[in-house]
Amino acid sequence: MATPRTIQMKALAKSRLALRLRQVAGISMAWAFIGALDAYFIHAASNNDYLQRTDAYDFFRFFWGNTVASFLGGILAGSLLVFYMRERFRSYPFGLALLLNSIIISVFSFAFTALAFDIFLSQHLHLSFNDPLILEKTASLMRGPYYLKTVVLWSIVTFMTVVSLQVHEKYGPGVLRKMLLGRYHQPREEERIFMFVDIKSSTTIAERLGHVRFFNLLNDFFRDITNPILYTSGEVYQYVGDEVILSWNMEKGLQKANCIRCFFSMQEAINQKGGRYKERYGVVPEFKAGLHCGQVTTGEIGVIKKDIVYSGDVMNTTSRIQSMCNDYGVKILFSKYLMDKLNLPPHGYQPRRMGIIELRGKRQKVELYTLNHSSISSAPPSTITTL
Repeated sequence: MATPRTIQMKALAKSRLALRLRQVAGISMAWAFIGALDAYFIHAASNNDYLQRTDAYDFFRFFWGNTVASFLGGILAGSLLVFYMRERFRSYPFGLALLLNSIIISVFSFAFTALAFDIFLSQHLHLSFNDPLILEKTASLMRGPYYLKTVVLWSIVTFMTVVSLQVHEKYGPGVLRKMLLGRYHQPREEERIFMFVDIKSSTTIAERLGHVRFFNLLNDFFRDITNPILYTSGEVYQYVGDEVILSWNMEKGLQKANCIRCFFSMQEAINQKGGRYKERYGVVPEFKAGLHCGQVTTGEIGVIKKDIVYSGDVMNTTSRIQSMCNDYGVKILFSKYLMDKLNLPPHGYQPRRMGIIELRGKRQKVELYTLNHSSISSAPPSTITTL
């Protein structure tokens, strides 16, 4: 029988694979579209001397050949970026990671383009792709203006692809798209789930490590929890000192209990790197989290620097729920309002009532729950606490 941890890891692996495949599919479709436009404009402008003087030239065959080649190139380059290079260069400075990714993918694109030329010519001349005549014509074509145009075009496409992935990581999934589409140009109300995550005993750790080493620890911590956040469809709303605020729209956060699975996946990610933290900093960071959901007003704010901001009582309530973790001796607390909406997995996630908090200045009370889990400590009996 599979253990709760095994079930959780399998679910995370599926989410990770699904996200990566969606990204590769997006890159492939974008490259195919650009390849189709490229073929059309080449035909319209009649700039390709080879195509003009070849009797076997057929526009539709050339059009679909260019489109399919671009699509396949997108699959290969996208897979290389998403499955390997992004992880390999994630710890590098933004500019250096951008440069290295662009150079490697550009070299790959140039080689793939040369191969596509070779195959295209062999198809039209009905010769083997390694025939000396085909190789000679391919070399001749690569010395001409058409290949130069192709190199420039796909260098730009490659650079923009890498930038898009880097920006996707910087702002979080979906955030840049919302800003470009102007979704939050005018404030709007929506219901969202929030998680406030805070490192335990951060002040003590900072005093012992010093500011620079503690900053490096925070950077490692935030980097190590990035994948669990992405793979559970979460968005990083803000980093505030040693705290990170995560957010989900209701549909994605409730799907497969993503907002809850995210917490335990983050725990797993940090525990797996425990040896590295011990070696570098002499401590493995522990953290606590509070979750709540409710209505917020969402909109763009700022002039010099624009950002998407959430405003509403749910933010203050979530922060206060998180602050009660130490009082109850648990690592995760969430509201009954959120629990009633969740469809928790039957294995490994047993909710347990902890108590009720009264929000200072308000009449409402919030009933709190935690989860019985091997990584969650025991807690004192239910109480009523005023914040």
